[in-house]
Amino acid sequence: MKILLMVAAFALPLLGIAADAPPNPTPDLDRLAVFAGSWKSELENYDTPYSSAATVSSTLVNQCWKAGAFFMCNQSVNGASRVLLVFAYKGGDSFSVTYVPADGGHAISGTVIVAGGMWTFPGQSTKLGQTVYFRTVNIYSNQDNIDFREEYSTDQQNWTLMSKGHQSRIRN
Repeated sequence: MKILLMVAAFALPLLGIAADAPPNPTPDLDRLAVFAGSWKSELENYDTPYSSAATVSSTLVNQCWKAGAFFMCNQSVNGASRVLLVFAYKGGDSFSVTYVPADGGHAISGTVIVAGGMWTFPGQSTKLGQTVYFRTVNIYSNQDNIDFREEYSTDQQNWTLMSKGHQSRIRN
């Protein structure tokens, strides 16, 4: 039994795990704190091959917390929990983000680039041999207002608007 404990004591540092110290939160995760809170959202969707025309109003709530090397948010839309977002710092202005749907579906991983007040969520999909690129761009004009747009492109040069909108923080 003593040999097993000694092996474990030597193995933990080799794995990069500090046995006696809790994980140190990455200071760069603090850049994501503006995302937390309640937001009134007004959205206009356009008719494209990837979206249908509609006007949508909703209340978005991001219940967020930081734990260790992660920043997480339970995101609710109109009172219903929809997705858990898990962010981790990658370096520079990049963060990984994993979306865990509340319905138990498959998690999706991606990236968000946070450069000042602009957050860009790039993505892509390949269907029938053609790659289509997507991006959501959130522009924070201040701590309480976000203008956003969703776009697609086949060449990453010419982007077509799928939707645009505005979110305002709801102060209690």
